[in-house]
Amino acid sequence: MSSLIRNSNQTKQGIDFTGIEYGKIHPTDIDAVLEFDNEALILMEVKKKGNKIPTGQRLVLERIANSWHTNKSVVLYVTHSFKNDNKDIPLSECNVDSVYINKEWKILNKTISLSDTLSVLGKKWNINKLKK
Repeated sequence: MSSLIRNSNQTKQGIDFTGIEYGKIHPTDIDAVLEFDNEALILMEVKKKGNKIPTGQRLVLERIANSWHTNKSVVLYVTHSFKNDNKDIPLSECNVDSVYINKEWKILNKTISLSDTLSVLGKKWNINKLKK
């Protein structure tokens, strides 16, 4: 399967927020978003295992999920252990550590892959595009 990354060098370019910060507030990013037919919203934040989502970024993700117009919204905290900074992180090989759903974080007690998590959501929310 070919990569969906058109230009890997451009994805490595950082965005400098200097000049658009307001005290401690500055822009944030969301690593991945899936939206299905204006019905379901899945937000993902990817971090190296052991790193936490910064408070401001976590609050933005939670608020977006909370304001979604259906009860089918979730934030996935996805982690990886890849050490080679010169290679792209294959999201399909990452795991979900915790899930924000129904206005609360749930820490997963077992290792579950992102693809398995998406499949579970597909079945739970009846999203045929996500079902395995």
